[in-house]
Amino acid sequence: MSTLSVDTIQGKTTAGTVAMPAGHIVQTTFHSFTTATTLNSDSDADLGGSSHTFTPKFASSLLILSCSVAVNIYRQNTNQGGTVNFVVDGSHIQNATEDYEIYYSVPSGNTNGYFRLNKEVSLSASNTNAKTVKLMGRPYATGNSGALYINANGNFHSSIKIQEISQ
Repeated sequence: MSTLSVDTIQGKTTAGTVAMPAGHIVQTTFHSFTTATTLNSDSDADLGGSSHTFTPKFASSLLILSCSVAVNIYRQNTNQGGTVNFVVDGSHIQNATEDYEIYYSVPSGNTNGYFRLNKEVSLSASNTNAKTVKLMGRPYATGNSGALYINANGNFHSSIKIQEISQ
C-alpha cells in the first residue's frame, strides 16, 4: 500500500486548474437571497436578488443547478399556484410550460399557502465564459388579487446552488 501526502495540488499551466476524472465535482457555488418579490403578471418576471455570475472551469463540464425558493401563493378566490424557472444568459433551462409547478386547491374562500419550491436542472457548460444565472417565475392566476410572493416580506431565505461536474 502506498500513501501520497501533499499540501498543494497546482495545475501545470498558468490557468492553475487540474483536470479531474469524470463525475467529480470541479466547483460548487451557493448564492442566497432574501429580496421580497411580488409576481402578479401572466408573464415571467425576475425573482429579485437571484441573479449572480458563475464561471465554469471546463467547457466539457456538466452544470447542475438547484434552487430552494420560499413561496407564498395568494388569491382572493379558490385555487392558486405558480412556477419558478432557471434562466442562464437569457435562455430558459428546462422550464415548466404550465403555470402550476406548485398548486393549492381550496373548495371555497381565499387561497393562501406557504411552500418551499425545490428544483434541479442540468446543462452543458459549453464554454468557460462567465454565465449569468437567475430565476424567473409567474403565478397560476392573477385575477382576484392572485399573486406569487417570493421571500414574503423579506422574512425568508431562498438559494441557488451550482455544481460543475467533470465529464
